[in-house]
Amino acid sequence: MDILVKHIEPGNREHKNLFESLFREYLSSFSVAFEPAVIEQLFALPYFHGFMSFIDSKPAGFAVCFESFSTYRMQRVMNIHDFMVSNRCRGQVVGKTQLHAIEQYCRDNHYLKITTGSGR
Repeated sequence: MDILVKHIEPGNREHKNLFESLFREYLSSFSVAFEPAVIEQLFALPYFHGFMSFIDSKPAGFAVCFESFSTYRMQRVMNIHDFMVSNRCRGQVVGKTQLHAIEQYCRDNHYLKITTGSGR
């Protein structure tokens, strides 16, 4: 079993389609109807960073992250807003691998820290 995490390319149609299928599954756990415009709007945000996990080239999970800025430290901050592992992939360390990939991305790109939650 090979787990790969990719940074989503907002202009990549395949990434949008794969993300949409995972997002539909994610919303179903909340009994929320899917609104197609959300994908286009999300992928158009300049501060959106998405990550998708794959097991043997099949989509397994995603993270929706938003970049913000620490004014007192004058550095970028990454917030993990939504985090999902597909039901069929649970218990296979996808979530842990996804978190490690986000952490590495933030290290490589000099983010101050990673935060979680939507602030609701």
